Amino acid sequence: MASEPQSVQDRTPNRLVDETSPYLLQHAYNPIDWYPWGEEAFEAARLQDKPIFLSIGYSTCYWCHVMERESFENTEVAEFMNEHFINIKMDREERPDIDDVYMTAVQLMTGSGGWPMSIFMEPDTLKPFFGGTYFPPDDRSGRPGFLTVGARLSDAWKNQRDMVQAQADKIADAIIEQLSIRPAAVPVGREEVDTAVSQLMSMYDPTHAGYSSGPNKFPMPVTLDLLMEAAWDNTDVRASVLHTLDRMATGGMYDQIGGGFHRYSTDVEWLVPHFEKMLYDNAMLASVYARACRLTGNQFYCEIARETVEYVLRELSAKNGAYLSAQDAESNAIEGESYIWTPEQVREVLAEGGMDPVEIELVIRAYGLDLGPNFQDPHHPGPKNVIHLIDRPDRLAVALEVTEADLSSMLLQANEILLRHRDLRDQPITDDKIIAGWNGLMISGMADTGRLLEEDRYISSAVNAADFIRSSMWSDEGGLLRTSRNGQAKIAAFLEDYAMLVRGLISVYESTRDSQWLEFAQRLVDQARERFWDVESGGWFDTQADQSDLFVRGRGLYDGAVPSGSGSMLLNLVRLKAIYEDGRLDDDIRQALDSASVTMKRSPTSSAQSTQALARILRDHPDLVEAPAEQKAAMSGRVLMKVDPSVIEVSMKPVTVELIVEIEEGWHLASPEQKDPYTIGMSIGTLENNLEVTALWPDAHPFTGPEGDIDVYEGTIRIPVTLVAKGSIDPEASVMLTWQACNDKVCDRPMTERIPLRVVSAESP
Repeated sequence: MASEPQSVQDRTPNRLVDETSPYLLQHAYNPIDWYPWGEEAFEAARLQDKPIFLSIGYSTCYWCHVMERESFENTEVAEFMNEHFINIKMDREERPDIDDVYMTAVQLMTGSGGWPMSIFMEPDTLKPFFGGTYFPPDDRSGRPGFLTVGARLSDAWKNQRDMVQAQADKIADAIIEQLSIRPAAVPVGREEVDTAVSQLMSMYDPTHAGYSSGPNKFPMPVTLDLLMEAAWDNTDVRASVLHTLDRMATGGMYDQIGGGFHRYSTDVEWLVPHFEKMLYDNAMLASVYARACRLTGNQFYCEIARETVEYVLRELSAKNGAYLSAQDAESNAIEGESYIWTPEQVREVLAEGGMDPVEIELVIRAYGLDLGPNFQDPHHPGPKNVIHLIDRPDRLAVALEVTEADLSSMLLQANEILLRHRDLRDQPITDDKIIAGWNGLMISGMADTGRLLEEDRYISSAVNAADFIRSSMWSDEGGLLRTSRNGQAKIAAFLEDYAMLVRGLISVYESTRDSQWLEFAQRLVDQARERFWDVESGGWFDTQADQSDLFVRGRGLYDGAVPSGSGSMLLNLVRLKAIYEDGRLDDDIRQALDSASVTMKRSPTSSAQSTQALARILRDHPDLVEAPAEQKAAMSGRVLMKVDPSVIEVSMKPVTVELIVEIEEGWHLASPEQKDPYTIGMSIGTLENNLEVTALWPDAHPFTGPEGDIDVYEGTIRIPVTLVAKGSIDPEASVMLTWQACNDKVCDRPMTERIPLRVVSAESP
């Protein structure tokens, strides 16, 4: 592409220059004539009869920066987009409701999502007709470039308007069905909790830890919370959680020098991270590690929790007491530039810092710098290293033949020296806007860490942040606002903001026993009910009823990088019930549980926060849950399961049953063995240690669909399942089936369900 980006000095600002979002301000001097999201842009599109191009991202998004440099700063691209589209730039962190709607559209259209998100939509109802994520500026390897896509869509708008509108209507209908319709409640109970645990354990990576096979691995603290809540007493589950905590904290995804967690690992080993740091990750992980510290007494977990909140106090704290949103992955347009080292650099910096040469070499070994480079990137000339611990400190001390105390002292001294030097490098930008919900999570993280580690300074920080939000971002009449920056608070808060702030306030109350925070939490719950509760069919909406710039009022029940507002509010109500020690919230809990029941039934791991709340209800308030009747068949989404016989006795001798799986017409299930590691094949397993379960899978047939070329089952299949007892079996032992249903266009979420089979030990009475 011939045209080159202009320097900022040669440009005039666009409409984003008056915004407060750091992300929007990053684009304020693009030659594209950006509008912020709002009626001015919609009206311009309608008057000029142009489709809208909506670009959604956030300030610390690496590929958002790449697409800006390649396309949005390019004058040739800008001239075309300004002529044929009304262009809107939006910060997803300011408007998560809009982001959720259009991310659903992209996932429906492409099977995946991410940022930057690129949406083309018609201007009258704001329905999308085409979408994707990152587009290169030019056609590459059979993939159309941004200008090619824009030209095709502009031509379709002018010459095939009816087809474009029909496509927009079709996509919008699918979004509405997925985001807003609440099915009738179903009974939920112990089976859903067991299913969640079983499904997570079926995905557990016994080699590298975590509950996915990669290649990218995300920390997913909501998953860890669920397992610690629901199955800590299970030896295998507890070992998997601790293994995961160890690997995350020793890998490069954890900033060994400065503390705090990067966004995710780009490999299965938790070694090389995507370098951005998000407030919400560190908030929830601080709570998880502090809880693990208290449950195990392992000081390593205590230190990770402590270092994480110390990082937040140092790097993500505003003078007013609140917490800032995130730090970027790059500096000078190079991802990870400030975090990467060579062994020679480390030796030189530590020597200049006065460290003993023998200790320097021990640090080199502890951080794996003697094992060769582990980071290669075309933007980083020469071999480099992401610093990581090669093992947990107690085992590492033995390997290095030093005491654990001496190793800790050496690493502490080295980290202080290296951090002082690292701070002299060009640093990633910090997104300094204050988000109410994310602050709620960090208030909880600070308070939990302070309480569990008996550190009053962290509790004081949580109190100061809560006080700022109450005084500057909330009023009794107007309610809560979502963001604040440079003294300007704006945007009516969403359900997730209320729910996450309540979470933080409950933690502050538990840490201080100061009733003002309990009263504030209850007032927020009351306001949330006034603004977001569905009085007709129950459950929570994510947005208020008067949100006029959305064609659907969503109700998110699945957890993502942050827990859903609905799931968080359900867990809040359960925590408040424990504090009040009475039944004033029982009806609210029952109704919220009903609202989440279908989601938990379909995919309890995807709604981990709600499932965690259910586990706590079953433990502390079982009278609130109506126990479902024993079923001889289970209907879950697209699959009907039956088994013959439905009750069996198992012993040391194999016994076989026949599982009959009926798959809805037009849908298919992937067979167990697939070449593509991303394809979720069927699997059968159990959490019962003394029960061995094997399946004789029938032959599958090839199919090309949204997952690519795979082998699938359709119609009705029969699976012989053999069970053998290796010892005494729990009376509640269950066998679980995992699958993902797909048709020729889309895939449902993966599911794990209990096979309607009662297993009885032959030795049982």
